[in-house]
Amino acid sequence: MRVLLLGGLLALATVVDGAWLSRLPLPASPDLLLVLVVALGVRRGVAQGAVVGAAAGYLRDLVAGGPLGVYVVVYLVVGAAAGSVMAGLDVDHPTGLLVTAGGATVLGTVVGAGVVLAAGLGPLPWSQLAWQLSAGAAANALLVRPADAVLQWAERVGRRRYPLRALPFRGVR
Repeated sequence: MRVLLLGGLLALATVVDGAWLSRLPLPASPDLLLVLVVALGVRRGVAQGAVVGAAAGYLRDLVAGGPLGVYVVVYLVVGAAAGSVMAGLDVDHPTGLLVTAGGATVLGTVVGAGVVLAAGLGPLPWSQLAWQLSAGAAANALLVRPADAVLQWAERVGRRRYPLRALPFRGVR
């Protein structure tokens, strides 16, 4: 049940991000998928953050229309990095997730720029990239708390109300 809810949240974030947020007249649009990956990575750890990051990156690659794999690498690294912060971060502290989301935005932009340059996909406008990086980090930092609340809600809904009871074992007599 939790996997279906998480997949639905990722799909909804992809649609909202592509259809609405990217068209707002802002200096840099917030990245809902990155925010969800960061919130889940901080709550669940390195392995699940990387897996969810790869899935979110694949969704982003499918919607973006570019070469497959660029966003997979970016979100995988961001999810693993957010999961590695898990042990030393107080998730309930007001600024813990904000700083992590801002740092994850910077990391994702640097990794994405590295992948684009390494693959020779095109030139990068560095001056525009620096401005979008700071504005995007601020926007993602503001969205990480609501995204974390949505993930906690999905976790509560996805839990079984009555866990399965172990069946008694009957041996042969």
